[in-house]
This record gives sequence, structure tokens and C-alpha cells, in this order.
Amino acid sequence: CLMDTHVHIQLDPQGCDISKYMHGLNLCYAQYYNRKYKRHGPVFQGRFLSKVIDVDEYNLIVSAYIHNNPKKLPSYSDCVHTYRFSSYGIYLGIYHDDHGMLNTNFILFQFSNNSDVAKTVYANFITSCNNVTQKQKQFEIIDAYVSREPYEYRSERYIYYRDVTPRKVIETVAEVLDISTPEFIKIKYSHSVTSFKAISIFLMRCLCDYSYKDICKEIGNLTLSQVANLCSRGFKLIQTDPKYHNLLPQLLEQIRVA
Repeated sequence: CLMDTHVHIQLDPQGCDISKYMHGLNLCYAQYYNRKYKRHGPVFQGRFLSKVIDVDEYNLIVSAYIHNNPKKLPSYSDCVHTYRFSSYGIYLGIYHDDHGMLNTNFILFQFSNNSDVAKTVYANFITSCNNVTQKQKQFEIIDAYVSREPYEYRSERYIYYRDVTPRKVIETVAEVLDISTPEFIKIKYSHSVTSFKAISIFLMRCLCDYSYKDICKEIGNLTLSQVANLCSRGFKLIQTDPKYHNLLPQLLEQIRVA
């Protein structure tokens, strides 16, 4: 939920270093904000604050707190679900998750196995938590709303380890994309391997914990700006090109079993 002076983010790091993630997020948003409003200097004050969510009940309390944040705005005090800069509307199916970043089922399915029922119950739950501050009362509300339906729990959560070698990433991408020789990644100005290079660089950023400078040293014949552009291109290919929609699961599965 993005407010005028702050933002609340509830996330599963999946092995990622949150400090690095927030640093990148702060930097990118500050650059965007400064360009838009023709200003200079920092946008955020101080370091971000974080709390570990270690129980399901607290997970729901945090979700309710975040989605009730717009109630502080006069125009949204009775209709927080319509606030466009909150994920609440996406949870209820009012808005579409254009960026594919949310896993709403992780929260909703704790209320019901039926998606439509879960959305209705979750909306009532958020409303019930609107003005509640006492922790004990919050837990009582959770007990009243959380589904007691029998279900088979399947954890599909996967930790993306950040210690994969660049060589392993390059070889795996080459195999999946049917590139005969992984060393082609070092060829300069070859359009035929641009996608191979872009996806490999994106995954090296994700899975090897490599900086742009590290990737320049690993591949050679690339500037920092070229690596940054290729990384962005690799991300877009995996996200938007139908040809590569199933590529990431394939890559992660091969890296995992290796």
C-alpha cells in the first residue's frame, strides 16, 4: 500500500537479501520521483523498518493493517478497497495484478478454499479489523473468520539460493534454449545470441548475487550500461514473451536438481 509519506510491503524474500532489495527499490523510486518532479536529493528518510512474520495469525494481522491504511484519507475512510495504490482491490478482484507480483491465495485460502467465498470473508475480516488495536482482540477476530475447513496443505514455496555459479546458469540457459555452445555468450555484436545473453545476465543477477560489475568481468566485452540493459531485457523476455513463459520454471528445476 503506497501512501503519501510511506509505503507498506508484505513480502516473502524466498532467500533474497531484503536489504539489497530495498536498496534497489529505494534507488529506482527516488530516480523516478526526482525525474518526474524535477528535483534532486534523497526521497526516503532513514533506513526502512522491517519485522519478521513467523506465525500465520500475525501474517493476517499485518495484511489487515496494510489494507486498512487508506482509511486515514477522508475520501477512503469507508471504502479502502477502492484505493488504487493498494493491493486490496486486487485481492477482492476489483483490479487486475498487471505486474504479476502478488500471491493472493496465500492469504485468501486461509479463509476458504472457494475463491469467491474467500474474497467475501476476507473483505469482512478487513472491515472488522478497521479500528482494532489490541492484539488479543485481533486474534479473536481471526478465530471468527479463518476457515476451519479440512484441507491438504501443499507447500510450494521455494527458496531461491543465491550461490549458483555463473557457469551453471550459462550452461543451463544454453541447454534450455538449445544453444550448442555456451561460450557464444562472450561473442560481441551477435544478434543471434542476444536473448541467450540477456536471460543469462538476468539470472546471474538473481541467482549468483552478482553485481553488474561482476557480470562484466565474468562475460567480458560488455560495459556496465550494456549489462544493465540486457538484464532488463532478460526480465521482460521471461515476463512478456510467450516463447519464454515456461523458461524460468525449467531453469530453476534444472538448477535445483543439479
